[in-house]
Amino acid sequence: MKKVILSILLISFFSAGLQAQEIVELKNREDSLRVGWWDRKTQVALNFAQASFNDSWQGGGVNNFAIGLLFNNLAVKYKGKGVWTNDIQFQYGFLRNKGLDLRKSNDRLFAESKYASSITPKINWFAGVNLLTQLGAGYNFDENGDRGNMISNFLAPGFLSEGIGLEYKPVDYFVLQLGGATIRQTFVANETVFDNTFVDVEGVDRSYGVARDKKLLNELGLQVVAAFDKNLTESVNLKWRYQGFLAYAPDSKPIDHNINLIAASKIGKYFNVNFSLIGIYDADQVKKFQLSQGLSAGFSLAL
Repeated sequence: MKKVILSILLISFFSAGLQAQEIVELKNREDSLRVGWWDRKTQVALNFAQASFNDSWQGGGVNNFAIGLLFNNLAVKYKGKGVWTNDIQFQYGFLRNKGLDLRKSNDRLFAESKYASSITPKINWFAGVNLLTQLGAGYNFDENGDRGNMISNFLAPGFLSEGIGLEYKPVDYFVLQLGGATIRQTFVANETVFDNTFVDVEGVDRSYGVARDKKLLNELGLQVVAAFDKNLTESVNLKWRYQGFLAYAPDSKPIDHNINLIAASKIGKYFNVNFSLIGIYDADQVKKFQLSQGLSAGFSLAL
């Protein structure tokens, strides 16, 4: 399984470099589709925020700093009726207030590889695989801000989904997918996370829905994905993705919802302002809607 996950990441990251093609004279779009070509879009951003106050400051406040990193790489190959899309998205941030432990403010790692072929000008069939997890450890913090137990880590939890289905793509910047047959694996590959997050369900210790003695949960279900990525103006890009999964085997469960949104505004050539939003509902974690949002500014580079 580790080889499968590594393959997804490598394909997503390096596929943009696989652009060596047959050298021929391309006279029209039909010639280009016969040979095939790659489109690539990469964004790297480093954001920083800081505030400090001296002892005589009367307006209130706590010395603090925050750093955030954003990396997006999208590589798409067009050939004939087929489109091979490889996407990797990474967001990570941390902050520290005076006297308190360093803590994460954002941590998301998403990678997807998908092949689609047209049935009609707006409808395709597709087959794809995607991975969703985090990179670093996450902890509980008490009311005083002191760090407690580790409750998450890389692949704890991790979600690997493989599916086939139909997609509706009326325009280049929006797609709606229905995965009629989707298999999802949920991983908890860290024993410490099991120790700190298990719940007793009918006598079985579970963490994120995974039994302690298994460390892996296989589910069959229906998956719906809606994705939008468009430059609203020359300097403003809006990217969002919704993924819903309805498990019906081995057990029927409420729908899992996962939402990710990034709005980025460029200021000049190398600076940006980013707004990010992550929303999660997963009854295996907590039967409430989880929400994280952030606003940051810093250095940005488009490759």
